[in-house]
Amino acid sequence: MRKSVIAIIAAFVLLSVDASAQHDYVARDVRPIEFELGAGLATAANRVSAFGKARQGVDGNIELRYNFDSQPVDLGLYVSVCTLSRGEQTGDYAKSYDFVSENLLVTSDYNFFRGNNVSPFVGLGLGVAWSDINADGSRKGTHFAVMPRVGVELSHHLRITLAYKIFERANNHLTLSLGYAFGGGRR
Repeated sequence: MRKSVIAIIAAFVLLSVDASAQHDYVARDVRPIEFELGAGLATAANRVSAFGKARQGVDGNIELRYNFDSQPVDLGLYVSVCTLSRGEQTGDYAKSYDFVSENLLVTSDYNFFRGNNVSPFVGLGLGVAWSDINADGSRKGTHFAVMPRVGVELSHHLRITLAYKIFERANNHLTLSLGYAFGGGRR
């Protein structure tokens, strides 16, 4: 799983870098502030023997971004809530654990072909995450969080993002989300 995710991200970054090298950056008519609402699917990235197999979950997020005028870079504040479940089977007895995590991250993206109808981006988020259950079985943890991400913005508003949230072994997760950005792009 990890190898395929790394291969997808690497291919996307290489294609984006090659395409951007052929395109001289020109300042576009992009508004400075945009607000995104997003939702998507999440899957646990790590196996944790104490909790068994992970199931698909959901992730909801909001992000406020500032687009720099002279550079294809933005800076944002990202908030998300994710829920996953892990099942445990011992004989005839099955138990399910719900893993809920919240993230508050400062993000930055580099936007290729900003202002065009198709604009790929790569980015990174750093901040804090709170988890409901941790890998050692303890409750309520606070952790440093890192979130690399890649995606594409279509028609100046629709954003498809693949992100990997890294903060605690039982709660690390990969998300694929669909978002809508209000403001920011040309109409």
